[in-house]
Amino acid sequence: MFPPFLAKGVDSTVDDYVAAVDYVINLAGEDNVGIGTDFTQGHSQEFFEWITHDKGNARKLTEFGEIVNPEGIRTIGEFPNLTAAMERADWSEPKIRKIMGENWVRLLGEVWGKD
Repeated sequence: MFPPFLAKGVDSTVDDYVAAVDYVINLAGEDNVGIGTDFTQGHSQEFFEWITHDKGNARKLTEFGEIVNPEGIRTIGEFPNLTAAMERADWSEPKIRKIMGENWVRLLGEVWGKD
């Protein structure tokens, strides 16, 4: 799915995506941001109609527009390109590790307990 916060819209690249994530990090802090891996590639328009409607009374909740990931991360197989783009943006290794998963692991540990 194409995030609406990308300045170049469907013409965005993985580097544009990293810039947008960095913007959110500047707002919320690097300890509070994480990348999700919920790729929707291969799903039909019917799937997107279902997820954008209220399940109680079927009212439309949002409009995704054209469904396309930024160039360079359009498939799950291209996911390593995201880390490479973070490195090109001069992110530190600890920052990359947090955003790519450590923040999620920490949060889940806090919510579900560490045992």
